[in-house]
Amino acid sequence: MRKAEDERRKTVSERVAAAEAELPEPRAAEGRLPVVRAVDVSGGLLREIGMLRNAVEVALTGKKKKTILFTSATHGEGTTSIAASYARILALEGRERVLVCEMNARRPSFSDVFSTNGDAGITEYFLSRVTLASLVQPSQSDDLDVLHAGQQGATVIQLHLNVVFPRLLEEALKTYDTVIIDAPPVVTSPETPPMTGFVDGVIVVVHAGKTKREVVLRALNSIESFKGRVLGVVLNRKRYYIPGFIYKRT
Repeated sequence: MRKAEDERRKTVSERVAAAEAELPEPRAAEGRLPVVRAVDVSGGLLREIGMLRNAVEVALTGKKKKTILFTSATHGEGTTSIAASYARILALEGRERVLVCEMNARRPSFSDVFSTNGDAGITEYFLSRVTLASLVQPSQSDDLDVLHAGQQGATVIQLHLNVVFPRLLEEALKTYDTVIIDAPPVVTSPETPPMTGFVDGVIVVVHAGKTKREVVLRALNSIESFKGRVLGVVLNRKRYYIPGFIYKRT
């Protein structure tokens, strides 16, 4: 049993490491997790999200339309910021239409992030047969639309997930090239692990220096148990203690 568990963890680690080959900068001090460092300094965020996009494109080669879920192990990791940045960069490239969906009905924040209203959205879609087109809102980018969590609680999503979530993705892919899901944390939200099995790939956001390795592994194993495909890990809010140009020269 222990050998089988070790092999399973090894498989998860190898899959998570898919994004790291794209990164020339050093690993975090602990050397435990592959990283895309989301640091918004002198265009750093644009660069790092671009590298993440490249890694995802390689991992999902051959798929013309994609569904990508962003999540974390616990609250406060910065998942929404990373998912929103990823969606915006895809839209700015002008090659595809993008929809970003707020599945975190426990702590919705899209109204602030995208400066749009959050009157109706995902939870209303889950409650009735309203069309996706009637709920999405345009962002400042012509190629990026936004779908808020809505006014109902997360219980609505949890109860109807297996039936409605696949329908949501199917309907969205008729209009959009990439659908990005901003999901609540894996460890504390029962609806998130099942979601991961319906999408093409999962990105896990980790707060550098805060989230314990054991908690991250628990989240990864939970995703694995629902047949989710982890594409990579974003190490967010990484602090550098020497000038950044030194990292760039190594």
